[in-house]
Amino acid sequence: MIFLTSLMIFSCSKSNYTIESELFNKSDRPYFEYNSDTDYYSCKPWNYEKNENLNRKYPLVVYLHGAGSAGKINYLKYLGYQSKNFFDNTQARNFQLNHPCFVLVPQTLGSWDNNKLIQLIEKFKNEYRIDMSRIYLIGYSMGGSGSYALANAYYKYNNHLFAGIIRLAGQSETKLESPIVQNTSVWLHIGLTDRDIRIQVTREAYDFLKENHPAAKETSEKAVVSPFSGTILTLTENGTEVAKKTEYNNVGHGINSLPFEDENVLNWLFKQKLK
Repeated sequence: MIFLTSLMIFSCSKSNYTIESELFNKSDRPYFEYNSDTDYYSCKPWNYEKNENLNRKYPLVVYLHGAGSAGKINYLKYLGYQSKNFFDNTQARNFQLNHPCFVLVPQTLGSWDNNKLIQLIEKFKNEYRIDMSRIYLIGYSMGGSGSYALANAYYKYNNHLFAGIIRLAGQSETKLESPIVQNTSVWLHIGLTDRDIRIQVTREAYDFLKENHPAAKETSEKAVVSPFSGTILTLTENGTEVAKKTEYNNVGHGINSLPFEDENVLNWLFKQKLK
């Protein structure tokens, strides 16, 4: 369990959603489905097709996996994944109850193709009721680097921004286009026994954000991840967390799930909203 103290919140309007406002029946609970034509997994929000929700728009979470991880999504329980043969995984169920959203997990056997990713996101925007102000991006390792590359490419494509980015152990890409820096909140995560290049790149990415927010106030707090510890740096400007960086002691590259053991990380992400 991770305990984070004094976590500040990105200013945004809260959703009117409450667990008590609708029924969640096991029989119509959504599961991840694989699309072989376009090579992606996805999951709809629970109760998306019910009459009472027909005018409701939902966030979209895009997750980019690491190299060699195509087809391996069992660890994404924190994003609601569970097998149809194993019902009621607590972590998966709690995510779907507390964060109703679309989850899109593209797959690749090689490197990420930003054009294909953009077209896939556009497909979801066109086919489903997506809240355009709450599209989120999470990337691990190759996907961590890919999160920055995609964010820059997506902005150049149609001036669209992700509301929040969680980047885990990226090994390249340290800069973002200026409008992204000014409007998208970013949380970087790295294990300090990972490769030196990934640690250096993560710190350079954070320093880039810091340089581009000269008026931001930096605060530091402890992150305790039993049995590990770490440090969280946060840049806050005008009451908004513009950037965060967590460094985990005695942890290597395997942090694809570790940060999400703390519910505050996803809570933080889902509070991000473009103005």
